[in-house]
Amino acid sequence: MSLFSIQSFTKGLKNLSHDPVNAYQLYQAGRYLTSILISIFLVKSGLTGDEVGHFELLLFIAVTVSFFWTVGIQNALVSYYPTILEGDQLKTLQTVFLILVLIGFVIGLIVLVFPQWVIGVFKSEGRIDSLPLVALFVMVSAPLLMIENILLLRKQSTSIIRYTIISLSATILLIGSIAMSAPEVKNFLLCLIAVAALRLVYLLYLLDIFKGVMIEKKVFITFFIFAMPLIFNTLISSLMDMVDGWFVSRYFSAADFAVFRYGARELPFSNVLYSSLSVAMIPFLGSGTSSLTVLKSKATKWMHILFPVSIVLMFISPLLFSGIFNPSYKTSAFIFNIYLLILTSRVLLPQAYNFAKHQHKVIIWSGILELICNILLSYWWMHIWGMYGLALATVVAYFIQKAILIVYNRTYNGIPFSSYIEMKYYLIYSMLSIFALYLSFRFFA
Repeated sequence: MSLFSIQSFTKGLKNLSHDPVNAYQLYQAGRYLTSILISIFLVKSGLTGDEVGHFELLLFIAVTVSFFWTVGIQNALVSYYPTILEGDQLKTLQTVFLILVLIGFVIGLIVLVFPQWVIGVFKSEGRIDSLPLVALFVMVSAPLLMIENILLLRKQSTSIIRYTIISLSATILLIGSIAMSAPEVKNFLLCLIAVAALRLVYLLYLLDIFKGVMIEKKVFITFFIFAMPLIFNTLISSLMDMVDGWFVSRYFSAADFAVFRYGARELPFSNVLYSSLSVAMIPFLGSGTSSLTVLKSKATKWMHILFPVSIVLMFISPLLFSGIFNPSYKTSAFIFNIYLLILTSRVLLPQAYNFAKHQHKVIIWSGILELICNILLSYWWMHIWGMYGLALATVVAYFIQKAILIVYNRTYNGIPFSSYIEMKYYLIYSMLSIFALYLSFRFFA
């Protein structure tokens, strides 16, 4: 390695260790990479296509019943935390932990006691094995999103990086070991539960639970009321991601479910980078226009990297999916290519400002309209283009919500479109991406 490369690497680590936002993005990117590696381990482990699809369906169920309220409470925490006194911060964190644990226990119990309801929602016929393990996973993992957010709010960049390396490496090693020694759907789920349990112990340490509990009823009620609009908004947003999976689970085969889920991914790291950037900037955006300038700068920087990568991937994805998984997953590549177009709306972050200003109503209503458009377009285009139609409907629906929020911010907050991104480059990249998608279908499908 050259001296220049060593210096660049050292400088990059130093920037991460001093910038909690960048460290937080690193963790989210690491989670995304880990999910891709797990999917590769599953396919290469010797599981049949139906077994891989069954495992993905179980994870999809776990995410469906837990994602909206855990992420909604997370968004509420990062928005609420800067407004409380320093002496009340630990008390608030412990209270949020209790809320997450209680909801997780109730949701897990419902899955255990009423499995027929779950089966009726996610499958038109047949059974779903291992639902008790899904319930246990939801109970154990419900509060774990607090870990990276506590470290972010405390601005402990080094701790975020350490947690990223240790927790994700442990997950990869354990899943890889199961894939080589005992590749069964049940064993993979037990592995995820074990890792979640270890993370839970670390969370208890961060919350000083072992030294004493400081939970107050008033804080519990106040925060829960504050979080409700954000939970509802996240429910609307998460339903967007679940619409496609629900249509595939109901109208396509188990093997098709895995094919769709492995293709229905945005550009690697784009979602986690921009979503984490949006969340991490919420505490700072209320301070004035300077923070909005920082948001634009960071969003534009990543745009110059991610759009060229996205365009290149559209041409090589058929080879990548066939090689990394197997030739039967080539269809996943073209689903992936369509999902790459979500980047045209992902790079725009009007919602960060609305969250910072507690303008939850416009986020909720724009999300409802986005969801309605996605459902209607998915059902319509599914009958025309199959799974490709589901992916295209998602791309269009995502853009609709961002357009609504941008118009709202321009009209009521006086924030022009140019405040989010460099306009000239954004338009050029977007047009090139659409053209690249057309060429990928024209010559490789």
